[in-house]
Amino acid sequence: MDETRALAQFVSKTGYEDLPANVIERMKVYTLDTLAAGMVGSKLLWANMVADMAREQGGVEEASVFATQQKMTVSQAALVNGVMVGGFESEHVGHHSHPAGTVTPAALAIAERDHVSGKDFLLATALGYEVVTRIGDAQTGLVETERGFHNPAANGPFSAAAAVGKLLGFDAATQASAFGVAGSHCGGLTEYAWDGSMTKRLHLGRASQLGLESALLAQKGFTGPHTILEGRYGYFNAFSPAPKIEKLLAELGERWLLETLIIKRYPCHVSSQAVVAAVQEFKREQGFDPDQVESIAIRASKRVLQQRFLDPNPTNEMGAQYSLLFTTAVACFHDLDDPLQYDESVLSDEKIKLLANAITWEEASGDNHETLAATLEVTIDGRQHTIQAETFPGSLQTPATLSDVEGKFKRFSKHILNGSQQHEILEMVSNLDQLDDVSKLANAIRG
Repeated sequence: MDETRALAQFVSKTGYEDLPANVIERMKVYTLDTLAAGMVGSKLLWANMVADMAREQGGVEEASVFATQQKMTVSQAALVNGVMVGGFESEHVGHHSHPAGTVTPAALAIAERDHVSGKDFLLATALGYEVVTRIGDAQTGLVETERGFHNPAANGPFSAAAAVGKLLGFDAATQASAFGVAGSHCGGLTEYAWDGSMTKRLHLGRASQLGLESALLAQKGFTGPHTILEGRYGYFNAFSPAPKIEKLLAELGERWLLETLIIKRYPCHVSSQAVVAAVQEFKREQGFDPDQVESIAIRASKRVLQQRFLDPNPTNEMGAQYSLLFTTAVACFHDLDDPLQYDESVLSDEKIKLLANAITWEEASGDNHETLAATLEVTIDGRQHTIQAETFPGSLQTPATLSDVEGKFKRFSKHILNGSQQHEILEMVSNLDQLDDVSKLANAIRG
């Protein structure tokens, strides 16, 4: 019954010098990927609704928001930026967590307000990432698949509380209280999966905001239970039917789980990434006419073929991005290297709808039920082609480099930033460990 305190001690005592070089470089990659996701998410309908609500509330102008000239309070900025980062299926994921949208918006807001150095920002975000990936592994995926809680909404507040607590210099006891308060903000239901409601778009931002506020309350002496993770009525026992608490602290500080996250190349659910990559490559090699595609048969694992990913007739963008069948059809007709081609117009495209309904699927044989790989049998003008969708740039098998993510950032931010603005941000992120004041980076995301 000491896991929460041990995790708080780890956050409190770990210094920049304790971060392995590869972890520092990984955090630069994740930071840039987060900014890419935030840029493309900044002009979407649901993001604008949340931003409008925040602006109407008013408050001290402390922190920057993507593609927005007016600053907001740190709490509002964490919310709005989190919605933008997590609002278009573009952020990196792994270990049943989405730290891009739960950690970075909160940490960036406080770092800008307090003029924190790049090294301190990297340390704080790394700790937030490590905390949430470990909580994600310990809770298991059953929190979402069996209990119906959206993983990042459930565990996300802990991650923001860790990152902000580190930036504010918490000792172990104060950090444990921040975790204790954050635990009462866990939630977020996945009922959106069936009708594509906007609530999913809200979850990461709300987790980031409430985790930040939990740390601000702890800073004032507000207390939370120091057994919030492992206690009888704590997070693991309340949210997971079969937690594996031993995973939380296993090799803590020696093995960094944050290194094994999946970076999405395309604006769709992670379960479709390998399939879309294979279709994109096949188009480049074959140059086929999508109108001549007669049918597609997909053979994949249980993870890819979950029922919530198999709706061929979505009625909104979120439902489309979640649907393996519809997304595969969209990839045939559109170049999804450009995320903005996955817009609302695809929902009324009769050719895409027809092809989506001509896609069949079956579960692949074998023991690996978690793989994202698939085999596609594509019939084009009477001829059958076999496409192996084995990996994609950003997968665990082919990790994305900083150069890979630079390309994604340019593609995803081109509607917000000009070339010189993009270059400025790329330079700051690649040299983030040398940046004297993160407010420079935060100001640059306003465009």
